Amino acid sequence: MRLMLVTLFLGTCFFVSAQTIKVKAEQGDGIFSLLRKQGLDPSKYYAEFVELNEANIKNGSQLYLGKEYLIPDAPDSFKKMALNVTEDVKKDLPIFDEELAKISPKSDKLHEAVLYLLPGINGIKESTQLENTRNQIMRNVAKELMVHGARVYLVEELEEESEILLGESNLGVENAIADRKQMQHFVGTINTHYLQNVGKYQRVVVLNFNENAESSKYYEVSIFHHGKSPEGERFAQTLQGIFTKNSIRKSKENTVEIFENSNNLYLAKNVLPPVTMIDIYGTDKTNTTERISISPREKLLTNIITNGVLTDFANLSIEE
Repeated sequence: MRLMLVTLFLGTCFFVSAQTIKVKAEQGDGIFSLLRKQGLDPSKYYAEFVELNEANIKNGSQLYLGKEYLIPDAPDSFKKMALNVTEDVKKDLPIFDEELAKISPKSDKLHEAVLYLLPGINGIKESTQLENTRNQIMRNVAKELMVHGARVYLVEELEEESEILLGESNLGVENAIADRKQMQHFVGTINTHYLQNVGKYQRVVVLNFNENAESSKYYEVSIFHHGKSPEGERFAQTLQGIFTKNSIRKSKENTVEIFENSNNLYLAKNVLPPVTMIDIYGTDKTNTTERISISPREKLLTNIITNGVLTDFANLSIEE
């Protein structure tokens, strides 16, 4: 009997430790702030937190400074819903950490959606400012998609130098997203995560800045997709429509193009989810109608990409 009790006790301890994490209450923490700082929705996990920590809560809701509390190790924590994907796919890291206390869920409109945000590399290798702008926009997009229920992977490039392969920044002549070695890394990384999320809505969005976008008055935009991917084409058309609505002047009706660069085609043909690239270069004039011209504001670009995903996902859900 004693052996059975010991076995039961150890099994119970294992279950609790496997399902929770310990977090120390800091100055000013209440239940809501403690849960938010761990990326959890307080309205969803408040009752579970109280049940786990009832003995260490005073007056029904107050926490003890410096006391360790059990937090549900939830799969929908923002620490798990938005991840930086490094070269070692077993060591994905949260995109957001310190700022989680200020991030709240908005909806579950993108529940069961998985997005891969991919940096275009070759066009901005010599521009730290533009690289920082691109990375900030991708973080902003990741946050906006995440708070609507999407799982987001921000795929990082390899650390080593890559060969720079530039296009001509004209309609239908796209920059290479990256060299072949980088593309192989992207394909392997994305496909590994795709197989972990089979059955869900999955899309790859590439944000490809050309170097002359730095400090320009306007962003000129074209959108590319794989010619043999109906899902990629539909998503590209959805994005094109939203970009057009936000254009500062009239452009050609169709600014959606098909991948022609061999490296981009390698990615599009070998990666499992559909790929859409937003190709951006800068100009100080708006006398061309070949591309969509928008204001170079980070918030505007973030909102357009987010709305494109929301619209495409909603339309697919309606069709099904």
